[in-house]
Amino acid sequence: MNRLQRVSVAAWVWAVAAAVAVEGEDPAAPAEANAVPAGSAVAAALVSVPLPLTGTADAQLMASLDRLLADLPPSDARPIVVLEFQREESVGDHTGDFERALAVARYLASDRFRRVRTVAYIPSTLTGHAVLPVLACEEIIIAPEAQLGAAGRGEPAVDPTILAAYREIAERRRTIPVALVLAMLDPALTVVEVQLVGGGTRYVLPEELAQLRAEAKIWKEEQVVAPGDWALLTGRDLRLKFGFASHLAAQHSELADALQVPVAALRDAVAAGTAWRAARVDIRGTITSRSADDVTRSVRDMQAGESANLVAVVVDSPGGSPAPALRLVNLFASLDGRTLRSVAYVESSARSVAALVALACDETYAAEDAILGGPGDTALDAATLGDLRAALQEVARGRQRDWSLLVALVDPQLEVYRYRQEGTGIARYLCEAEWQQLPDPGAWKREALLDLRGGISGRQAEEYGVLRGTAESFDVVMRRFNLQDPIAVARRNPLVSAIEQLGSEPWLARVLLFVAFFALISEASTPGLGVAGFISGLSFLLFFWSQFLNGTVGWLELMLFSGGLACLALELLVLPGFGIFGVGGAVMVLASIVLASQTFIFPRNDYQFEQLSRSMLTMVVACAGIVSALWMMRRYLAESWLIRRVMLPSPAEDLDLDLDQLESLVDWEHLEGQEGVTTTQLTPSGKARIGDDVVSVLSDGVLIRAGARVRVVQVRGNRVLVEPLEEV
Repeated sequence: MNRLQRVSVAAWVWAVAAAVAVEGEDPAAPAEANAVPAGSAVAAALVSVPLPLTGTADAQLMASLDRLLADLPPSDARPIVVLEFQREESVGDHTGDFERALAVARYLASDRFRRVRTVAYIPSTLTGHAVLPVLACEEIIIAPEAQLGAAGRGEPAVDPTILAAYREIAERRRTIPVALVLAMLDPALTVVEVQLVGGGTRYVLPEELAQLRAEAKIWKEEQVVAPGDWALLTGRDLRLKFGFASHLAAQHSELADALQVPVAALRDAVAAGTAWRAARVDIRGTITSRSADDVTRSVRDMQAGESANLVAVVVDSPGGSPAPALRLVNLFASLDGRTLRSVAYVESSARSVAALVALACDETYAAEDAILGGPGDTALDAATLGDLRAALQEVARGRQRDWSLLVALVDPQLEVYRYRQEGTGIARYLCEAEWQQLPDPGAWKREALLDLRGGISGRQAEEYGVLRGTAESFDVVMRRFNLQDPIAVARRNPLVSAIEQLGSEPWLARVLLFVAFFALISEASTPGLGVAGFISGLSFLLFFWSQFLNGTVGWLELMLFSGGLACLALELLVLPGFGIFGVGGAVMVLASIVLASQTFIFPRNDYQFEQLSRSMLTMVVACAGIVSALWMMRRYLAESWLIRRVMLPSPAEDLDLDLDQLESLVDWEHLEGQEGVTTTQLTPSGKARIGDDVVSVLSDGVLIRAGARVRVVQVRGNRVLVEPLEEV
């Protein structure tokens, strides 16, 4: 048996050790004998029994039980410990060795555990020698369609020792009559139900039946088990026909109602003082297909290699795409806690679908001020919410919990109320649809409507029973498992993981954006392509890469950015001026950068509006830094030693005019002072007819319409500067 099994077994032993009840109580009315007084608060816990019981399971079980019993504080009320007997499908009907099962059953039936009330819960069919520890429990609760019996299945022959052991446990606990218990072992036996003349019902074997007939004590008789097969009774028969089971319960919510305890109390208990082998996986940032694949691969590797029996999931996410998140929900919900237990911790937020991933684990903890559910970075439409609702109902059914709160954490339109059971005061949080599905909805009184639109805090989640508890940090959660070895961190490659961690940092995207714009403007102010252009392109590339790691970049952002750059190049190199291509290109580039910082196009909830403001603030801060840097470069940088070493000196002022004249192809000095008429609009460049010549002219930053009269105020080489003669 591995350490995980020892933990579960140890916790189970502590629970089942209390199975001893007062001998001689009426087996037909266990519910009444153990009824919880109205309004009383009784401590309860649920422990999964690891089946099959083989190897040294019995010795390890009892040793762990001794340690746990010593830690039990004294109490006036008997705590309820539910033992969930859930066999693995892979083992078939083999649920343990007889010797181990007998040792556990005798230990559970001993007088040392009288102060604990044990309940055997059977959610699915249970056969083989696992039946023996069930008989040692004080009470049996079973699912309606489950079956209990056929204890001798798998034994080549049932010898007197086995028969004597089952008889001993059955007579001591009397949850099921001895005759029926023996018929579970020996298919040759016949069991008859007889109603006595003086009143009462007994289940007898043929020998006792003959004696009762001879004494004329039988008023009515009916064969219950015919010879030829083991006794195998359904849950409905155990409860409704024979009264051997105290209640029927197909899921944990019904089990909690039967025991009159909060459903949150019936979560798998974890034994203290037992070692675990833990591995950690992180779910940070937006949940995408890539991040879901990474987590799934890590968990599957743990299962295949048996490198860990505890997977610790640290969640800090604003949500993400529903499909990858649902894959993770199904992944953690499908894990067998007996071989790989999952524990989630929410550091600061698990918004929208990220909350569902955390709550799908066996145990979930969160910081007190952490946010679970509510609006996230991906808005969910009605069709997606419908698919999620159906999937979450299935997950909740498998986890034995109510589904209303799970759905409400992602669907703000679902109204969830607090319902309180009359007489016990137990509260459950249900929508109207789930309330109507309860076996006895009339016993639950509707109270307050919960406000879940903005999500719930860790404190609220603990109050509502969706968390195991709150904790200041992940380390605090791990301390309760008494880890002996360091926690392994699931990584594909340390170098790749470090690079991806750096790329997901928010400050890196801002720095890259600043450098990219700074270098782009520097490149635009100098002829040709140089180092600045290369740095700008590389920075933009790294910016989009970092946002891709955060799951916020897709084809739309890349197409907008590329198209925007193409429009700007067309405006600057092919169509001089500042027209539609220039404005449109600039808008496309800025829009691509804003969209690359978020997962949505148009905000549709409060969280997305907050995210949009942060995206815009990043852009504004980056642009403000660029303007400041350009001013500093113009004011101080040109005089620095480094820049003077790599830049050509500017020509002397007295050579400016000569250079202009040398570079000019046509001499227009004779036009200075003359008047003319513009033939095109000057914005600020264009053409004008001055005398007999049509020349290219410039205005001093003033827009001049076509057909306006202008005067030449200055000529420097090819540049002809004009001013309007009339108001423009």
